[in-house]
Amino acid sequence: MPTVPALAQVLIVFALVVLAAARKVHLGLSAAVGGVVLALWRGLGPLEVVRVALAEALSPDTLLLVALMACIMAFSGAMKKSGAMESFSKTLAAVSPSPRFAMAAAPLLIGTLPMPGGAILSAPLVDAMDPSRERSAASLSAANYWFRHGLELAWPLYPAFILTASITGLDAGRLIALNLYAVPVLFCLGLVFILPAPGRALAKAVAPGAAPGEAHGEAHGAAPATEPLRTRFAAFAAGIAPLALVLGTYMALGALWGAISPALGLGPSLEALVARFAPIFLGLLAGSVYLLSGPTGRGAFKGSVGPATLRLIAVIVGIRVFSVLLSTAGVAAAAASELAAAGIPSIAAVAALPFVAGLVTGIGFGYVGLAFPIVLGLAPVGGPLPRESAIVLAGAFGYAGMMLSPLHVCMVVSAEHFNVGLVSIIRRFAAPLAAFLATAIAYASVLALWLP
Repeated sequence: MPTVPALAQVLIVFALVVLAAARKVHLGLSAAVGGVVLALWRGLGPLEVVRVALAEALSPDTLLLVALMACIMAFSGAMKKSGAMESFSKTLAAVSPSPRFAMAAAPLLIGTLPMPGGAILSAPLVDAMDPSRERSAASLSAANYWFRHGLELAWPLYPAFILTASITGLDAGRLIALNLYAVPVLFCLGLVFILPAPGRALAKAVAPGAAPGEAHGEAHGAAPATEPLRTRFAAFAAGIAPLALVLGTYMALGALWGAISPALGLGPSLEALVARFAPIFLGLLAGSVYLLSGPTGRGAFKGSVGPATLRLIAVIVGIRVFSVLLSTAGVAAAAASELAAAGIPSIAAVAALPFVAGLVTGIGFGYVGLAFPIVLGLAPVGGPLPRESAIVLAGAFGYAGMMLSPLHVCMVVSAEHFNVGLVSIIRRFAAPLAAFLATAIAYASVLALWLP
């Protein structure tokens, strides 16, 4: 009986996993089962498969990753319930240089909180910033969706970012540096293609529920535009304070740990584990203490960990099992060798696999968890394609697939709010998305020349 090539095995199992996910089978379950099937197919014994899967699911890295996801989702929910994010968004309108900029910045900054379907939080704000309907509903919906995900590749609180760092072994600072290019590129492309400067000035926007005569930024609870600039910025700072505490503590402790850890003599694994998780946990603690001291107190955190968080945790565990079984079975390395022997450039698979995974799952950690273990095998350390360049390229194409996916909850809720079809939204951001991919290819090519 002829041996099935490793690449064919990968593609068959990959197709079955994404088909199951598209059929509403839980992504974590389908990924874990797919990993088990592939490992058995590659010749691993059943007991070895169980041992490897359990060891990964119960490893300190996986357990800390699960705990971090739960804490981030709880903090995101508390920011919403406490009213801090609403206050922050409303005062943003008062300090922005123009309604157009505020219309882009509101979903972008709300996007700092990675919650499922989070575009529904920013949709009313974007809607209210164009009361005279200078722009079409499809354009507003596309703007809300596009800018809501402008930070996804470089923001350390996103599950996809955290999973990328975990799978690739890159520290958060390095991954931010590699993907930081995407933030200004996506923002500028969105302004040019989705929110072009109108022929005449936009009417001053009103906040949700405000009277038609209220000026831009005069939302309830926000500093009106007629207030002194200092007052408006003070209100803005109060709204952003919890998030600023999280990030400030995270960055400060990360830098401090980098300075003192060599003198502590910890083992490499423990040192990496502390560096990856301790600063962000303590940052979330600082932000949470601030929220607890506010008017809502503990009520802000009531019910903040719900079914959506538990589903996310199950997905992460399943993806980690999928990843470790692929690695143990040597699938990625074998597939890379077969591609090289067939004369097919690895870079084609590095781009295509994350794109397809993003398209069929519609979630960031979906394309990272399913495709990145294979991508790393296609770009081994010291290979012709620098690994970090491959990670950048794979991230960009996975992001593009996710943005185009009709399964992406944020696109669905944004379309529902503005009462437009998904196709009309996609038409509005197809051009900037293509331009972003072209930019990512050029950037990854430059990295490939510069990186060792």
